[in-house]
Amino acid sequence: MNRESLVVTGAWTVAVILLSVALLAGFSPPSEKAAAAPDSPLAGTEWRLVEIQSMDDTVGTVRPDDPSRYTMRLNGNGTIVLRLNCNRASGTWSAEAGPDRSRGRFEFGPLAATRAHCPPPSLDEQVSSQAHYVRSYLLKDGRLCLSLMADGGIYVWEPHTEVPFQTKPDKDLEAAILRASPYYTRKVVDVEGGTGRGRYVYGRVDLNGDGRDEVFVYLLGSIFCGTGGCNLLLFTYTQNGYSLVNDFTISRLPVIVSAERTKGWNDLIRLESGGGAEPSYVRHTFDGKRYVERERMTADKVPEGKSYLAGELTFDKGIPLEPRN
Repeated sequence: MNRESLVVTGAWTVAVILLSVALLAGFSPPSEKAAAAPDSPLAGTEWRLVEIQSMDDTVGTVRPDDPSRYTMRLNGNGTIVLRLNCNRASGTWSAEAGPDRSRGRFEFGPLAATRAHCPPPSLDEQVSSQAHYVRSYLLKDGRLCLSLMADGGIYVWEPHTEVPFQTKPDKDLEAAILRASPYYTRKVVDVEGGTGRGRYVYGRVDLNGDGRDEVFVYLLGSIFCGTGGCNLLLFTYTQNGYSLVNDFTISRLPVIVSAERTKGWNDLIRLESGGGAEPSYVRHTFDGKRYVERERMTADKVPEGKSYLAGELTFDKGIPLEPRN
C-alpha cells in the first residue's frame, strides 16, 4: 500500500473512531457564536501546518509537501481563515487558556469551505473533516499543537510570518510578464551576447479576500534592475488569465502585506533604497483600480505585516525568462 493510500485509510479510521466517540458522548458541534477570549495568547496569530501526528502506527507522521499552502489565521474577533491547498475555509474559533496560558481548551466552530479538487497529494479534505474534533492546544518550542479528541492525532503548526519566493516555472505567468514588459525582446537583450537576459521569482497571496491569489513577480537582470532595486509586478487572476494591477519600477525585497485594508485590499509596503537616496518604506493603498503611494516612512523600523518573497535571493536562483521575439 502506498503512502497516499495509508494517509487516506488512516484519516478515515480516525474519523470513524472520533464520530463514534462523539455520538456516545452526546457531542454537538460548537456554536456559531463561539468567540475567542479577548486575552487569548492565540488571538491575532497566523500559522502554517508542519505535520500531522497520527496515533495509527500504519500512518505515522504526515507532512505537507508545501506548508505555505496550509495556513490558519486566528483573528482576535473569534473568526478564522484557513488556506487548505487549493481551497479556502472560514468560520469561528474559541479558546480558553489554562493557568500557565501555554495550554488550554480549543475548538473550531462550523467551517464553510470551498470544494475544489486539489491535485494529489493533498491534505485539504483531511484537515477540514477533522477540524471539529480538535479539543485542546499546546504552545511548545514556538509551535502550536492542536490535539484531536480521543487521542485521534495532533496537528502541529509553526508561526507563519514570512512567505519565501517561489522558483517553479509558470508558463502562463511568464506570458503575462512578457505582455507587461514589451521592451524585453531578443533584439534588445542579445545585443551583448545574451547578458541582458533576465530571470524572475514570484509569490502568491490573496489580497482582496476573494479566494483567488494575486501574484507578486520580482524581475532580475540588468534590463530590469538599477541601483535602487528591481522591477516588481503585481498581477491578479481573472477569467481571461493574469491581468497586471501595478508595475513598481524600483523595489527591494521582501514585500510587506499589512493587515490594514483599503477598499477591500490589503495595504502594501515596499522598501526603496540606493541611487543616492535615503532608504525608506513606501505604503501603498488600493484606490479601486490599482495601488497608489500614500506615505513614506523611515527605514529604521520594519513595519508590521507579513513578508512575501522572503529569503536570500541571488540571480542564479531565479527562473530563466525567455524574451519575446
